[in-house]
Amino acid sequence: MIAEKKGRYSAGILILMLGILSIAGSLIIAYWDFMGWFGFKKDDFISVLLEPRHNQTIGLGIGLNLASYLIGGIVFSIVGVGLIFSAMRVVPLIETVTVTLMCPYCKNRWEEPFAKTALESMGYPRVKSLSRRRCTKCGKFIRPRIVTVGGGAIKEAEKEISETPPAKRRQKRKSKRKAAQANLPEERETEPS
Repeated sequence: MIAEKKGRYSAGILILMLGILSIAGSLIIAYWDFMGWFGFKKDDFISVLLEPRHNQTIGLGIGLNLASYLIGGIVFSIVGVGLIFSAMRVVPLIETVTVTLMCPYCKNRWEEPFAKTALESMGYPRVKSLSRRRCTKCGKFIRPRIVTVGGGAIKEAEKEISETPPAKRRQKRKSKRKAAQANLPEERETEPS
């Protein structure tokens, strides 16, 4: 990959140099013709650029004019700069993944970019909820559940989330705990007697 970038960078430099050389050469020759350095003086600079050069070497026998060299040089320069910038493109150090989150109340789903290292450090896939934030649909402060990461569905997250809201689930757990605590002293009384 590094060799490919070096090759692209050097090709970009070469093409840029050819483009600059073509632009400079065509403008210098047009200026010399305009000033009359070759024995005849022209009236305006544009007519010098657009004049066909059949009998000269730069016409290549097909009548190319200096404007075609100027346009070609501009195109070469743009392509060379594009190659240089593509070779110098910065590769991100942190890999990001798209995480689909779901509100446990309204079941609204949305996507957020998330750093892969942050997901691993929070204990994912064991921990499937994020820190508190406001739901975009219902406006409640929630701990959103991770539904998918980078396109792959997490089946456990969908199984764990039931249709009942978390407040009702908490009430059920509290009532079970109270019932268990109420049964505990009766069992102790029956054991010693």
